[in-house]
Amino acid sequence: MPLFDRYIAVDWSAEAKKKKGPDSIWIADASRGANGIRLAESVNPGTRSETMLIVAARIRESRTRGERMVIGFDFPFGYPAGAAEKLSGSPNWRSLWQGIGALIHDADDNANNRFDVASDLNMRLSAKGYLYWGHPEGRSYDRLRPTRAGLDYSEIAEKRLAERGSTAKPVWQLSGGGNVGGQALTGIARLEALRREFGEVLSVWPFETDFERRLDQPVTLVEIYPTIFTRDERMLPKDRGQVEAVAHGFAELDAKGRLGELLSAPASLGDAERAAIMREEGWIAGMGHDALRRSVSLPRPKHMTRPSAQPYLRDPDAIYARSFATIRAEADLSHLSPALHDVAIRMIHACGMVDLAADIVGSPDIVAAVMQSLGKGGAILCDCEMVRAGIIRRTLPLDTDLIVTLNDPAVPDLAKSLGTTRSAAAVELWRPRLENSIAVIGNAPTALFHLIEMLEAGAPRPAAIIAAPVGFVGAAESKALLVASGFPIPFVTVTGRRGGSAIASAAFNAISKGAWA
Repeated sequence: MPLFDRYIAVDWSAEAKKKKGPDSIWIADASRGANGIRLAESVNPGTRSETMLIVAARIRESRTRGERMVIGFDFPFGYPAGAAEKLSGSPNWRSLWQGIGALIHDADDNANNRFDVASDLNMRLSAKGYLYWGHPEGRSYDRLRPTRAGLDYSEIAEKRLAERGSTAKPVWQLSGGGNVGGQALTGIARLEALRREFGEVLSVWPFETDFERRLDQPVTLVEIYPTIFTRDERMLPKDRGQVEAVAHGFAELDAKGRLGELLSAPASLGDAERAAIMREEGWIAGMGHDALRRSVSLPRPKHMTRPSAQPYLRDPDAIYARSFATIRAEADLSHLSPALHDVAIRMIHACGMVDLAADIVGSPDIVAAVMQSLGKGGAILCDCEMVRAGIIRRTLPLDTDLIVTLNDPAVPDLAKSLGTTRSAAAVELWRPRLENSIAVIGNAPTALFHLIEMLEAGAPRPAAIIAAPVGFVGAAESKALLVASGFPIPFVTVTGRRGGSAIASAAFNAISKGAWA
């Protein structure tokens, strides 16, 4: 007999503001019927509050129908052994959930205090005061380091048993790619509130169910991992495809009478390991049952049966108009001067990431500075060919010079003599044209670092700087240095690691577009 009638999977997010689309919350909902598995249209709520209202409504709906349901959330339900007692005073998951639920404040607009909570909890966890790590650039916390470097996990493990030997991120990581620390803090707090609301009908796997042995409550909460089943690559964004694969996979295995097997404890677990899992660590559904996970078929939702039949815009002007209208509706530009709104919109349009808006910083007078420079014959100095290729030539005065020095024959030897990169050495060759120029950097952090060093040493000042170097080493730091430099030079940049030639040239094009015949 099947264990459940309805299967819900939730892709979680710790985002600090309302967000939809990729890298946000998605909810998939599947059920079994006479004609097989039905996968309902997935929903994309913009906030955690809205998400939990939807989940609660579906629980009530299923209770009215007499259905039994399983709900999967993709964040850790527990912490490595020993953490619960230090965080909450008791060595069990219930105390941990209650403690986190009391500390996390998560507003309806997604604003939350997860970094402050992690900073405070670090002192409880370790005599050295550091296990959680990671925080937004430009902020500082008393007991929260920006990176993992130098942290000691000898007292409490870095990963739970379920995560060891896998690519899953540790619960202590609060920022960076694939981090789950903020998701665990905000998610556990929300599930603790759900337990208080539906405690009499709800159980948490595997803590209260002893893995598959007591799946007898009307509602079971399960920890899932986004890639537990293979997703349909045609389904975008991938977050949506992943939760639809989970909901469908649960339903398919249950129809075959094998979902209990997926939720069972792997035979490889020893008694001590199982005890730690049941007491406080939790487990990930399907972990240790790889062959069974791979046996599940891809979901075939009705709304994907004829993708080619969907209408799409063909008029370029209409496409641009709708794109920019979408960005204006979804991006929060309130922190920027109105003079920079068009610039920010073009930068977002170049990368397709609405949340880039929060990282854009600039001087309101950069538009006037660029136009004045072009009117006086100022050159455009580009750090690479991709930036130059992205600049729309027809919007410029006919005699404007677009200069790239990266491939100058003198650059390799100059880089060796200066002990730096070719990109930085190429900027050294800008000196004769720097005054009244527009510097556009979209690739190399070292190019921006060297430009700042030259200006600090008294080099001629450009009229404006557009800086969007990209990468994991030096990109965020070089742009932070530009913002903090205090040069009387108008600039626009995108803080953090993101950037690139397309974003840099888009920022320039937004300023110059249509100004010249």
